[in-house]
Amino acid sequence: MISVVDFVRFSLSFIRLATFFAAAPLFGMRNVPVMVKVGLSALCALVALPPLDPLWDLGSWPVLAVLALQEVVVGLVLALAVVLVFAVVSFAGHFVDVPLGFGMASVFDPALGGQIPVFSQFYHVVAVLIFFALDAHLWLIRAVQHSFAAVPLGSAFRLEPSFALFMQLAAEIFIIGLKIALPVMATLLLTDIGLGIVIRAVPQINVFVLGFPIKIMVGMAVVLLALPAAVHLITQLFSSEGVLLRYLQELLTLGGS
Repeated sequence: MISVVDFVRFSLSFIRLATFFAAAPLFGMRNVPVMVKVGLSALCALVALPPLDPLWDLGSWPVLAVLALQEVVVGLVLALAVVLVFAVVSFAGHFVDVPLGFGMASVFDPALGGQIPVFSQFYHVVAVLIFFALDAHLWLIRAVQHSFAAVPLGSAFRLEPSFALFMQLAAEIFIIGLKIALPVMATLLLTDIGLGIVIRAVPQINVFVLGFPIKIMVGMAVVLLALPAAVHLITQLFSSEGVLLRYLQELLTLGGS
């Protein structure tokens, strides 16, 4: 016989997990069936089934509404950390697309449901492959499961420390994103300088006809040569001691208020 307390515990756990899986990259993609998201959330909620403070009045609808809203906020905050880390990969792709002249070119990504620049999509696919190769999806689910111990039902994150932590995360991944795009940006800058010198020496050359294919060939070659470095930097984001897990652990230490 399932008691009211057990049902509320399961429901609140399910709300937090379903919110996280719906908002987090990869788990919340459009091509992932809704039944898979719901089933995974329900399974994780059954496994976790954390305790609930007996002081809460579970017979009051306003109390239940407040508890549910808190779980939605906790799930969104946890998902935000994952969203920021994945966004930096697309951010690096934008810095590659623009100097290459691909800023106006984009491809439709049915998983994300929008137009994505070419190299943003390329680096995103590389990041997804590394994410699954490192089993980051498994420890990410374990981290969310651990959130019930760090942030019990009915608790929330402390606002100011959490905001400061997200600012630190944004600053660190911004630097990593620049490092991913820097080889292409620097090489194309030198290519532009070289083309400028050539044009000054030989004014008869049409820079618009000659420069565009040269920049594309040089940029593609640099992207290929710099791919091992990009893989190494992306690995720093998703490894077991990487940026994402480290900041998630620090974020969970701010819970329980």
